[in-house]
Amino acid sequence: MFKRVVLFLLVFSLPFQLGYHFWLPETYVASFRIDYLAPTFYLTDLLLILFLATNFKKTVSVIKNFSIKPSGWLFGALVLLNLATASFSLITILAWVRLGSYLLLLAALAKTDHLAKKVLLPFSLSLIFIIGLAITQFILQSSLGGILYFFGERPLSLALPNVAKMNLPWGQILRPYATFSHPNSLAGYLLVSLVILRQIPAPKVIRHFLIGAIVLTFSKAAIFTLIILELIRPKLIQIILLSAVLGFLPFLRLDPSFSSRYYLLPPTAKIVGDRPFFGVGLKQFIPSLATHLPASQVSYATLQPVHHTFILIFAELGLLGVLLITKIFWTPLSKLTKDKKIRPYLLDLFSIILMTGSLDHYWWTLPQNQLIIVLVLALIANMSNKSHKSNKSYEI
Repeated sequence: MFKRVVLFLLVFSLPFQLGYHFWLPETYVASFRIDYLAPTFYLTDLLLILFLATNFKKTVSVIKNFSIKPSGWLFGALVLLNLATASFSLITILAWVRLGSYLLLLAALAKTDHLAKKVLLPFSLSLIFIIGLAITQFILQSSLGGILYFFGERPLSLALPNVAKMNLPWGQILRPYATFSHPNSLAGYLLVSLVILRQIPAPKVIRHFLIGAIVLTFSKAAIFTLIILELIRPKLIQIILLSAVLGFLPFLRLDPSFSSRYYLLPPTAKIVGDRPFFGVGLKQFIPSLATHLPASQVSYATLQPVHHTFILIFAELGLLGVLLITKIFWTPLSKLTKDKKIRPYLLDLFSIILMTGSLDHYWWTLPQNQLIIVLVLALIANMSNKSHKSNKSYEI
């Protein structure tokens, strides 16, 4: 019973960002306190630890199986190499601990019996909560405040600076955040939630409101991705080409939001050029960026991750790191793609990450977006195990 309660609370808390930030000396860059660098212990981290502890035998089995395989050795080598590159920065160490815990959670969830049934209620309730909150914020054009602060809602109003707004012919409007750090991050989470709603028997009305909430975020990349997936249903090669085109848009500077992304690309190219093989280390992009920007351009606004998930990964892990990651996950993912029943879910997931990730970084930097990927991959792997009627568990 306790296991079910922990799993319920863990899945329900995925979109929330209640946590405690640790402001280490390394979180200050050029005298600016950078949120992205602050190690944070979230409520979901506590629930993740409890879930792994209540599934101790399963957790130990996953660790043992992974550690004796070549992929486990490669992962260990990648971590050590990346830590050495980052001079064993505490921020980098903690970032790898978090990433490792998410991979462990993925494997443990994938081995959970009847996972879809168990996550149906908590996932549906949390989704209804954030959709309702996003729509209400849009209607009121402000945050609701009160107890919602503890779920991660930040103060919002049109009068506040640095709050995402949309310019329309009749004036500015506030873009809803729900419990996320940005409307784009919310939109990405909701897009992946659409894939999950196809896997679990949730009420169809949730899907309609979810699509409406994505539109209200005014996230261009998310809305474009939604249209492509719902109306065109492209193949993987078409998705890759579309993602490449989207990644090129900031160079054209056709829109203010694209123009604001362009200024980080030239210094990012210098960062990659300086450390092409080993990267700068996990979570070390912003400190490195500060050394590649002219002193007059260094500010809190400019010290942020480049708005391209895959360029950011390449900058932090380098060519060798990217090749090792590809090698590690190629086998389990290729096995999943052989199952015709789950192949469409994987294609939708990859399409969402490729297209939205070509214009933003939240898949690599924000725990909420990473955790929704963990959940959908666990559901896909669990479904694959069930469809093959095999006693052999999915392993990373």
